[in-house]
Amino acid sequence: MISPAVSTSADATASAPDENGWITAVVPIESLIHAHQDFLRLGAAVEVLEPVALRDRLTATARSLAALYGDGPLASTG
Repeated sequence: MISPAVSTSADATASAPDENGWITAVVPIESLIHAHQDFLRLGAAVEVLEPVALRDRLTATARSLAALYGDGPLASTG
């Protein structure tokens, strides 16, 4: 789901897992638009910490999706 350059960078910069099992890594991004699309594919399996502009864009998308699907016809059936 990610490019070889991102995978290589993530492997090279990965921290040890924290107490919750999360690792921190630094990966290259081509642009905010591309990174936004790429990280959305990974869903809740990743959290973007920086750059703030990318984090803000992902936050806005997540809020929009929650608003759209949170009250949808399947919300009551879980």
